[in-house]
Amino acid sequence: MAVHQHERLAAVRERVRAGGRRWTIAKGAIVEALIGHGGHLSVQEVHDEITTRFPQIDRSTVHRVLLTLADEHVVHVLGRQGEARYGMADQPHHHAVCARCGHEAEIPASAVAPALATAAEATGFAFDSVGITLTGICGDCRQQHP
Repeated sequence: MAVHQHERLAAVRERVRAGGRRWTIAKGAIVEALIGHGGHLSVQEVHDEITTRFPQIDRSTVHRVLLTLADEHVVHVLGRQGEARYGMADQPHHHAVCARCGHEAEIPASAVAPALATAAEATGFAFDSVGITLTGICGDCRQQHP
């Protein structure tokens, strides 16, 4: 794991502990897998990533820990074609998902911030800037089916 990834893992571990929550081997393995992947993974994909180093962690444990990490706001859940996918929530970003093929892309939070400010001003709402998912058609699908 690269130095930056170790720093992210350490920061997440400290955030969990500072909130009075336990940091377990399973949490560490799962967070490390998500940070290392850099995107969003299903429960099965996370399990596949960690089983070579942690064969004692079964799929149901991965699922339970991911739900706990989501409750702790360490990861976020991105729905995709009937399957939840989990990604790190420690660095602000949003998502674009293709309605045809399910391709996902991350959108920097700074790219969406002006639109959120405009929407907040127009509606009087205070928006949670974490977890916006935009659905559309990706470039590949647009080329295949104009």
